[in-house]
Amino acid sequence: MTQIHKSLVCRSLLGMLFLSSFVSLAQQDVPSTHRLDTFMNESCEMAYREIPADSIAQILKYKVYHITQEIKNLYGTKESDVHKFIVIDNGEKVSCFERINGNTDLPKFQSYIREDFKLTDQTAPFFQGMLDLTYPLPSWKPDKREFFFTNGKWYFLRDAYFRTKQGFEVTVDADGKVLSICYKMKWDDPESR
Repeated sequence: MTQIHKSLVCRSLLGMLFLSSFVSLAQQDVPSTHRLDTFMNESCEMAYREIPADSIAQILKYKVYHITQEIKNLYGTKESDVHKFIVIDNGEKVSCFERINGNTDLPKFQSYIREDFKLTDQTAPFFQGMLDLTYPLPSWKPDKREFFFTNGKWYFLRDAYFRTKQGFEVTVDADGKVLSICYKMKWDDPESR
């Protein structure tokens, strides 16, 4: 009986020792955390602004924001690194737009489109404007943008080189409801006009 009692006491003491060492290791070093926060506040600036455009409001369900993050004065230089990105806020979570890597299906992007939006000859210029805001073209690229409708699909050209065209392919039903969106790196000749 004494052995059982000693075993229980030893186990209890070991458990408490383990817990107290875990808690002390998990505690933050408050002065270090404060210094790191100060460094980050002095070295980084972040700003965001809503992109207030009719094309976004007419086509997308949610608000879109442009975020700029500037990191400066690192390593004793006066230069700064600027990172810019575009996000969408669905009211519960902020997310980046899907990244385009080669031929890319864009189901999340398609899910952001309002249910009552119809892609037609009249709304296609707004759709092009919305693409320009959510997937902007780099300033160094020549402007090859155009859009057209053929065989039940809208094509929004974003780039062209040699005889290859690439851009968004938007499949619609007979009423213009968007059924799918993808980015194609190369359009077939029948798809081009």
